[in-house]
Amino acid sequence: MKFQILSLTLIVFTLVISAGYSQQSVKDSLTLEDAIGLTLLNQPLIEQALEQVNAADARIKEQDSYYYPQIDGFLSYARIGPIPSIGFGDTNFELAPANNYNAHITAYQLVYDFGQRDAQVDLNKAYKLSSEDKVTLIKNDLTYQTVQIFYAILFLRKSVDVKDEQINNFKKHLEVTTKKFESGSATDFDILTTKVRIADAENQKISIANELSKAEIKLRSVLNLATDARLNLTGIFKADSMDYNLSSLLEKALKNRPEIILARDAENSSIESKKVASLTNIPKLSVLADYGIKNGYEPNLDVLRGNWILGVNASIPIFNGNLRDAKVEEADAIVKSSSANILNVEKDIKIDVEQALADVKASNLKISTTEVQVEQAIEAVTRADIQYRYGVITNLDLLDSETSLAQARLLYIQAQYQNVISYYKLKKAVGITLY
Repeated sequence: MKFQILSLTLIVFTLVISAGYSQQSVKDSLTLEDAIGLTLLNQPLIEQALEQVNAADARIKEQDSYYYPQIDGFLSYARIGPIPSIGFGDTNFELAPANNYNAHITAYQLVYDFGQRDAQVDLNKAYKLSSEDKVTLIKNDLTYQTVQIFYAILFLRKSVDVKDEQINNFKKHLEVTTKKFESGSATDFDILTTKVRIADAENQKISIANELSKAEIKLRSVLNLATDARLNLTGIFKADSMDYNLSSLLEKALKNRPEIILARDAENSSIESKKVASLTNIPKLSVLADYGIKNGYEPNLDVLRGNWILGVNASIPIFNGNLRDAKVEEADAIVKSSSANILNVEKDIKIDVEQALADVKASNLKISTTEVQVEQAIEAVTRADIQYRYGVITNLDLLDSETSLAQARLLYIQAQYQNVISYYKLKKAVGITLY
């Protein structure tokens, strides 16, 4: 028994430690996949869309209920006066009791309505499908929004690092310039120029840091995290390979994009609505059964007796002011509008795919060109630093080379960022989900 208790304690302790380690790992390091998972788990917009699906499902159940009998129970009591009676000689015969009791159960069943119930159920099923596809659209938009903000933060943080390195290089250069000024080989204008460049770089860093702060606020909002939650993102600017054939991409996009699926859902719903409208004036056939007990029957008016009713009802609309024709006309217009909307969505999708593909190709080229710029700028700074120390070039020339290097590094980081973003934009344009 003691061994079992000890084993159970060790298992619980291990689970607690494992859970704590898992939570610490997520807290200390947040990958793109982790961020997408938190978005899908915590976003109220998704919960709201899922509740719309539940509401649509409830409407289907509501329509299904009309396939079953409607059963109601009734209880009543009434005291009347004066009591109707007939006099015969000295005797007075009462025709109704003073106290009237009535209890009965009524069952009503719609037998046939020429498909009106089925059409309404099909319409609600179409609405439910549209609600489910809307959940997919919302999830898709949120995941790609998470991707964009995630990589924007990585880009801005790398940009801050570049500015920090530039500022540090300027400060080291200021130390060298100050020593040269003390030895008489530089002027106070050289020192002032260097300080101006440092201040300019720091101002640029402040602007980038501000954009970084706003991006982090957006990401916490998308992930539904606390405002003081730490964001230790880990990731690189990497775009996986994919098929860049335009015809193939367009074919996938017109099949998989949530927007086109929703547009087709809307068309299907409008067609089902037209069916419902066309059945507005349809007759209905129903049966009625009623059983109960009541008093008031001869020869003893106060005795409760069983009674029943069986009946068949036929409801035949004759005239309703051309309501059916108006409903059908309205539904037909909505069907045509939905069909036209599909064509418009397809057109927009084609534009999205073509533009995203063009961005991917352009960003691929920019990476190679900016990489060359960085290599050349590094070489230029190395030479300029040596030349400045030997007095071949001026202080301003060296500062210009340092500034060009920082600019080249920023352009390279920006090219990497734009490349990965354009890659994900193409995936979104094609309709590829990330979850």
